[in-house]
Amino acid sequence: MTRPEGPARRVQIAHIATEHYLRGRTRIEIAEATGLSRFKVGRLLEEGIASGIVRFEIVSPSGVRLDLSVELRTRFGLDHAVVVDVPVDTAEALQSSLGEAAAELLQEILSEDDVLGLTSGRTLNAMARRLEQLPCHRVVQLAGAAGPILQNGLEVMRRLSTIPGVRPHPIYSPLVMSDRQAAAGVRRQPDVRQTFEQFDRVSVAVGAIGSWRPRNSLMMENRALTDLDRERVLRRGVVAELAATLVTDAGTVVHDLDARCISITEAQLRAVPTVIAVAGGTTKTRAIRAVLNARLVSGLVTDSETAERLIGARR
Repeated sequence: MTRPEGPARRVQIAHIATEHYLRGRTRIEIAEATGLSRFKVGRLLEEGIASGIVRFEIVSPSGVRLDLSVELRTRFGLDHAVVVDVPVDTAEALQSSLGEAAAELLQEILSEDDVLGLTSGRTLNAMARRLEQLPCHRVVQLAGAAGPILQNGLEVMRRLSTIPGVRPHPIYSPLVMSDRQAAAGVRRQPDVRQTFEQFDRVSVAVGAIGSWRPRNSLMMENRALTDLDRERVLRRGVVAELAATLVTDAGTVVHDLDARCISITEAQLRAVPTVIAVAGGTTKTRAIRAVLNARLVSGLVTDSETAERLIGARR
């Protein structure tokens, strides 16, 4: 006849769990103190969890959703995933929250020997505003200027150049040129060539993701692109870009505009040990998923609603 679990056993489990989880005593130490075998102590700890006597709580500080961060990291095989709650549903609040989270992540993972590479974008400008110091000293612009002055990569570089000890390597050129001959001429310019020589030294890259479907991309708005250029690329299935690397929903890279772009190449981007995308919002979800499918990044900073859509909780 099996005896029902009574208060004495529950107290015993609570005592052993307190000693192990709160006071840090090992199973062997508890066994010696109680006269039980270490296997019996282990079974009682497992019983405590199964019965609900022992419960664990993981607390998310500073607006970071740890549960979604862990699930996103696991689902897409990322090295870094930071998911934040955005208090107000506006583009400005989204950019500010993601920029702050990206700045904190950089402060944590960068070392003095790293070379940091950056693209352009409103969110990266928000990140740059949050950075008052950098662990590393060399910062490289990974793509030419796209979009208004306060959103392009030169503005990001200008902000970071005010940090003591930072040595910037900017690109004073538009991201997309009118034709491949013009692009080749820009790449031959000494200052551009010097920045391009830094691409192979970049160890941590941070980039914004542009969406081509729906339309939310600084690259797509580039004046050097004609309506025919855009139509051709869209017919090829392009839905997103990172730097100037164009990708489809399936993660296939489309190279149609490569020769006209003043940017790090796909191969060079893939050679960077740590590549972190900073992007979120309804209009960027499809693009983010495409970049993840392309395996162009090893990290992502995004908002909780976007994370839920990416992992399938929302469509």
